Amino acid sequence: MIPYSALRAFQKVVQLGSLKAAAESLHVTESAISHQLKKLEQCTDTQLLYKEGRGLKVTKKGRALADRISAPFSDIDYAYEDIKQQRESNLNIYCIPSLINNWLMPRLVAFNQSVPDMSVSLKYLQSMPAHIDEHSICIKSIEVNGTQRYPFEVLMNGETIPVCSPLYLAQRGPINTHECLTQQTLLHDQNTNSWNDWLTRLGLEHKQQTQQIFEDFYLLKFAAMAAQGVALCPINLIQNELAEGTLVQLFQEQGNIGRKYVIEHNHRPSPATQLLLQYLLKDERVTGIDSVK
Repeated sequence: MIPYSALRAFQKVVQLGSLKAAAESLHVTESAISHQLKKLEQCTDTQLLYKEGRGLKVTKKGRALADRISAPFSDIDYAYEDIKQQRESNLNIYCIPSLINNWLMPRLVAFNQSVPDMSVSLKYLQSMPAHIDEHSICIKSIEVNGTQRYPFEVLMNGETIPVCSPLYLAQRGPINTHECLTQQTLLHDQNTNSWNDWLTRLGLEHKQQTQQIFEDFYLLKFAAMAAQGVALCPINLIQNELAEGTLVQLFQEQGNIGRKYVIEHNHRPSPATQLLLQYLLKDERVTGIDSVK
């Protein structure tokens, strides 16, 4: 029989990404976590993790096991928390950074004023647990054509357009053809996939070796405004910059086709969560670009 503590240690290492973080979360030493991982691999006669540099990577079989046990352990965690405290009045919002300032924060302030006895915890998306419980919502971007684990409500389109700052154009000259764009410094959000897809659809290949990758949209946007290069930015999140002229749209062709910003929630959200959803979605659902305020 596989010991619970070994499975728990493995799940935490995969979830948090390191022995140190897992040890701190479980209030044990790193050596204790390492011992449990060895015990689990011995019990399963399978390599679940391997070292790469200073970090740990999950094998294919290890990932399959982690995916199977993540939800049950999340359920255990939340069941314990429900006993420990009254969570019906404690809501969790996990949100991508790009929607916090301009979209979520004004609505959250108004919600707190309207429902002052409701406790709301706002966290970045990367801290979201594997399981969205009935007291939590997740605000993120998804490809709607894909299979979704949880129900979701669409907030706005997430398609992107190529933009840069007027200063970049002043320094580099006009960018009035697609071929000219292939010679520019391209700025990327998390990875190069968006630009690669955009160029491929037009039969183009990037000829400039200089590329910069940023962790999130805000860093990407400010890099573009600082004349560091050309970025694919979500149309609905740069309306003010386009109106003010701090960013300039270069071409009409859009990227990230099919991407939406959504609110994901549990299949059976609590009454408090339903109230929060109704408040956030009231008169705010966006199905087309032209309807963005």
